Amino acid sequence: MRPRPWKTVIPMKLRDFIGNRRLVSLLHKGRVPPTALFSGPEGVGKKTLALSLAMRANCRTPESGEACQTCSSCHKALTGQHPDVRLIDREWLERFAKSRKRSFNPQVIPIEVARELVREAQFRPYEGKLRFFIIDEAEKLNEPAANAMLKTLEEPPEATHFVLVTPYPESLLETVRSRCQQFLFQALSRQEIRSYLERQGESEAELRSALAGGSIGRARSLDLERERADRGQMAKLLAEWSRQRSFARLFLACEGKHLRQDLKNRERVLELLAVLRTVVQDCYFLGLGQPERVANTEQLELLEEAARHCPLDWLRKFLYHIDEARLDVKQYVQPLMSFEALWLKSLEDAGDRPSQV
Repeated sequence: MRPRPWKTVIPMKLRDFIGNRRLVSLLHKGRVPPTALFSGPEGVGKKTLALSLAMRANCRTPESGEACQTCSSCHKALTGQHPDVRLIDREWLERFAKSRKRSFNPQVIPIEVARELVREAQFRPYEGKLRFFIIDEAEKLNEPAANAMLKTLEEPPEATHFVLVTPYPESLLETVRSRCQQFLFQALSRQEIRSYLERQGESEAELRSALAGGSIGRARSLDLERERADRGQMAKLLAEWSRQRSFARLFLACEGKHLRQDLKNRERVLELLAVLRTVVQDCYFLGLGQPERVANTEQLELLEEAARHCPLDWLRKFLYHIDEARLDVKQYVQPLMSFEALWLKSLEDAGDRPSQV
């Protein structure tokens, strides 16, 4: 399939990359391994770095180990038109399914895609020095697809590189992970995000950086009005739960007019779970006596109430259950059921039984 312009990510010079400087420096000084796994939180630049490394590798006139960004190869990489740089993302997969007259399932990378990549990988670079296949959300490779790629991942053809990108490396088959050199990205600091946003002229940079959860991508895309409403709703829900831990009351809240429609929508549940995670994390910081790390300062009173009733160990386990719930929703478990099951697990952690009052 023909390359197309990038819509959500643009390669850059490595010196301009925000955050994860030690990792970037390591990749800058050394060679990109034939098969790499870039894992870490969403929105911290995993795809951007993969594309930037591909642009640098194929640059015709590199300068001090950086892509020049002006030669014909860099121009094609910057505009998504380089034939040797493939980003296998949701849009690519949708186009692939359409070209094969197959239904598109956004939750799965099927074996047909794996076979196509294995076939494509056998060709020499069309016009660059190296070929790059960057597989976004690699955790969506189903077992047949992953198995179909094992041999190629273990020994890619000469001049061919694979970069698997995922926030959920544990969801990949062990046989896939063991064939990759792994690079773990960390969340960005508030200061790093705020400085970047201020340079870009973004509004309310301080608030955005506090609510971003270490992700520049999230900071830039935040709808602050809805974000404030969601955070108030989740903080209130947690505070009420910490007081009574009544599943019956939680069920009534989920059936209320403000939540009912949202909990039927997969994307909205993922958003609410992300918000809930920051709320619980803030309670944990308060429990540690570190109020300066709280992101949801507008909900401080509710957070302090929840923190008084929630032991640190319970909060740690609840954060783990939230991550599990997000993964379940991504894997097409019914979103409302995932959201409600999360709270039931928290009762088990506390040694309680669901209250019927």
